[in-house]
Amino acid sequence: MNALPRLILLCLWLAGCDSHQSPTHSGDAADFAALPSAKLVGRPFVYEVRHGGEQVFRIEALKWRDGHTGAVSVTYDAPWGVNPVFSLATDAALAHGVRMDLEIVSAKLQFYSRRPIIGRMLRELAPNGIGFFGHGHEHVPHDWFGYKQAYESFRTNFDLMKTWGLNPKVYAYPNWGASISTQAANREAGFIAARGGTRRPAQRADYFICPGAVREPANWYYLPSVIMGAQDGTDIPYHEALVPILKEAQQADAWVILTYHSIGNPEGWGFYPAHEFELDVGYIARSGMWSGNMDAVAAYIQERNALDIKVVRYFGIGTPKQYELSIGDGLDNAVYDEPLTFEFRFNPEFDVQGIRIDPPVEGGSSFAVEDDVLRLNIVPDERRYALVLERGQ
Repeated sequence: MNALPRLILLCLWLAGCDSHQSPTHSGDAADFAALPSAKLVGRPFVYEVRHGGEQVFRIEALKWRDGHTGAVSVTYDAPWGVNPVFSLATDAALAHGVRMDLEIVSAKLQFYSRRPIIGRMLRELAPNGIGFFGHGHEHVPHDWFGYKQAYESFRTNFDLMKTWGLNPKVYAYPNWGASISTQAANREAGFIAARGGTRRPAQRADYFICPGAVREPANWYYLPSVIMGAQDGTDIPYHEALVPILKEAQQADAWVILTYHSIGNPEGWGFYPAHEFELDVGYIARSGMWSGNMDAVAAYIQERNALDIKVVRYFGIGTPKQYELSIGDGLDNAVYDEPLTFEFRFNPEFDVQGIRIDPPVEGGSSFAVEDDVLRLNIVPDERRYALVLERGQ
C-alpha cells in the first residue's frame, strides 16, 4: 500500500465515518491501525434553560442510570439450557434482582435438539432481565483466522440472534480477540461493543471502564473484564477476591464487567463455586452500583455522549412556564433505545412544585418536584416534549 491510500484510510478511521471496510478486505494489520477508540464525538450533557439572563432550570444526563455510583455487568460464557447446572447462575441472579447476560454461540443452537432452548430463553429469561451477547457462530479463537473469516462468523452470529429475537448488540470474544483486525470485523458485523478479558493486570484500575470524568473507553471493541474462576491460578477464584475490585470501581464511579464460565460445574473451564456466585450477586444487589446488562450500559454511555437537547420554543408572560424541548442523540433509534436518567434542577426562586409533560414518560404525564429536583428516564430519540412548570402561589 503506498503512502497516499494509507493516509486516506487513516483519516477515514479517525473520523469514525460510516464508510466501513468491505468484509472481503485483505485484513492487513496496517489497514486497521487507526481503528477508532470511540465511535462518537462527545457533546455536553448538562443543559441550562435561561430567560432574561436568569437560569430557570437545568437538565443533566446523569452518568449512570438512576444516579447510581458505578456500574457492573455480569456476563456468563456458558451454554444455558444444555444442562441444569448452567441454571444455577441465572436462578441466583434472578433471586437477587441482578441483571446478567448469557453467551450465544449460534451454530450450537442450530442443532435440532437445542432449538427449543431459544424459546425457553425468550420466555423464562429475557422478560426478567437476563440478556444475551454474541459469542461467535462457532466457539473459536477468531484471531487465528483473519478478518474475512472473523467477519463471517460475527455476521452470521449477529443475523441469527436477530432472527431468533435475541437482540444482538454486544459481543464477547472467545479467547479474548486481541487482534485489531478481529475487532474491526466485529464492528463491521453490527455490534456496538465487544468484551475481551484482562489477566494479571498491573493494577485493579485496569479493569475499570470510564472512571471519574472519563467519557469513553479506550476501545469499544476490546473492553476489559474481570475473569472469574480458578483457572491456571491467574484469575479471581472466590468472592472475597472480587470485593476489593467492586469497591474500588464504585469509588472510581466506573463500569466493570465480570466474566464467568463454569459456575457450580467443577469439571468445566474456569470453575467458580455456586455459593461464591451467590455472594457476588448478593453484594452487587446491595452495593448501590447500577446492575446493568452489558448492552444497556454500552448504549447508555454512547447515547449520553451524543446527547443533543434543544429548547424549540417557550410560552408565558414574564418568565415562561411552558417549554417545548427536543431530546435526541442522532443515533439509530432501533439500536440505541436505552433510557437516560435526566435530572431537572429548578431555580428555587420560581418555586416549581411539579411538572406536566407530553408525550408521557415512564407511564405518566404529571410529576411532583421535591426540593427543586426531579429525575426522569427518557429515551433520547429526537422526540419533542411539551413541559409545563407548575409553580406555587
